[in-house]
Amino acid sequence: MKRSTQRLSLVAAAAATMTLLLPASPAAAINQTDCGDRTDFVKVWYNGGASTRCFANAGTITPGLVDVERIRSGNNRIHVWLGNEIRAMEKWSAIRDVENLDATLYALQIH
Repeated sequence: MKRSTQRLSLVAAAAATMTLLLPASPAAAINQTDCGDRTDFVKVWYNGGASTRCFANAGTITPGLVDVERIRSGNNRIHVWLGNEIRAMEKWSAIRDVENLDATLYALQIH
């Protein structure tokens, strides 16, 4: 019971932090797009790396992608809420789940 209370507190704190990081803005232009051969989009490998999605344009989206294996920022500065942490990524950077954490991508913000 104590562990689930701690986890709930951690998730609530992460949600509050993400709210502070995500400025209120008019309609978001972010959209999912076909990856094709392009490398400038934000690309997310999920379902253990078996599936991919690409995103373009500035804005915020809550994709809820499970078991994220890798995220590449492309030509974008982004913030991701991945599992229990929020990470900032600069252009042309990538993160990979080398510890097999099977994290969920709750939110993605492209600047």
